[in-house]
Amino acid sequence: MMNTQPVDLTSTHRAQCAPVTRRGLFGRTLGTAGAAMLVTPALAACGAAGSGAGTGASGTGAATKGKVLFWQESTSELAKQFWTAATASFKEAYPNITLEIDATPVAAGQTRDDKLFASLGASTAWDVWQRDIPPSYQQPLVDKKAVLALDEYYANMPNLKRVLPWARNRSKLFGKTWGVPHEVEFIPIFYNKTAWERAGIKAAPKTWDEFLKLNATLKSSGVQPMNVAKGRTNPGHNYSVYLMGLIGKDGFEDLLYKDKRWDQTEGVTKAAQTMVDFMKQGWIPTDNQTGTYDLNADMQNGKQAMWGNGTWNVATFEQRKRDTPGFDYDFFIPPSQDPKIKPTIAGGIGGGFSGWSETKDRQATVTFMDFLMSPAAQKHWIEILFQVAPVPFKPEDYKVPAAMSGALRTIASGQEMGYNVSVVVPAKFVDLYWDGLVDIMNQKQTPKEWAGKLQQEWDIAKKENRTPKP
Repeated sequence: MMNTQPVDLTSTHRAQCAPVTRRGLFGRTLGTAGAAMLVTPALAACGAAGSGAGTGASGTGAATKGKVLFWQESTSELAKQFWTAATASFKEAYPNITLEIDATPVAAGQTRDDKLFASLGASTAWDVWQRDIPPSYQQPLVDKKAVLALDEYYANMPNLKRVLPWARNRSKLFGKTWGVPHEVEFIPIFYNKTAWERAGIKAAPKTWDEFLKLNATLKSSGVQPMNVAKGRTNPGHNYSVYLMGLIGKDGFEDLLYKDKRWDQTEGVTKAAQTMVDFMKQGWIPTDNQTGTYDLNADMQNGKQAMWGNGTWNVATFEQRKRDTPGFDYDFFIPPSQDPKIKPTIAGGIGGGFSGWSETKDRQATVTFMDFLMSPAAQKHWIEILFQVAPVPFKPEDYKVPAAMSGALRTIASGQEMGYNVSVVVPAKFVDLYWDGLVDIMNQKQTPKEWAGKLQQEWDIAKKENRTPKP
């Protein structure tokens, strides 16, 4: 039986959202390299215009009644602060909707997906849950007819209307929108500023040759230049960084939407080979997937100088910065390996919210999802969790540390990003992608062999109409 609770703003036990799992936001600028951030100009085009918590599609606003059961992503102290503030704002806007939050922890040996699919199978799921919503995550749920198609609500709800078109497109499958994208995120290379200073490095690299020299200099100084976290996902994050510097956004979209082949695109294999070459140089440990490393601690104490990871890890860095006097960090986007490709950030949309197709209170369910994209919610996302929902905003409207304010300004004035591969490719394909990269890092498979398997699975997905559409 679920352990649920009505939202009690006086309670110390809150539903919590993870600020560090795959989420979070941004250190400062694109680092000392001074490159321009590539996100989307529409973020700032309309400022925070809109209706705040607003009224629903029916225009009833505060008169909307109902009950919503919500499953938050994970736990943290910052998340307690966020959901306390967010639920207070929601209650103020919609006093007649009861919001309940499932606080039951995932059982030992069980994943969130295990719990989600078990609940769906038993018809005891939540009205709304927090989980990534791109095709590779949503397709199994769409196949089971378990999630709401939200297109009519994007057309009518005041805050869903404000979701940026490019962000909404990354949550589409079979021509329909199956979720609400949560936040803009990207994958830079973070670095320990003290480790750089000790090695005599004064600026982020501006060319690929300078990036290679940077790694060699750090290695000579006695520090581990980089590492890759053990597991399925972080190898893919790093791969995406190097792929964007070899084929760019347009080249990747040729793979996604056109007939360009994974096994015949040089950049596909070269990006993986780059990581292999870095291991051969000792710039990435050869046992990165089999050894025992604590990358957050190694970055904090200067044992490791750099880490390719997502901006969702910023909350962890900020906490460690508070806990460790003298620790400071920044990040940069590595220069393109192909000089003809402009610097392209690997990133896009992470996280999101889905509605259950069997919800008994659809209007209240969608109203809650709409609220999460409102200006009121955006204030909490940015000021508490360092996250930016993909809706228009003005950087100057938010009270954040100086490092964050610089990032907000850059985000608001930039262009659309490139891609984090794993969140835009089909289910099953993503498993080959992740597991194959781990095998490559463990020297059990070559990049060429891996690319061939990717193409075979892509052909199957395309035949089954599971590949993304532009």
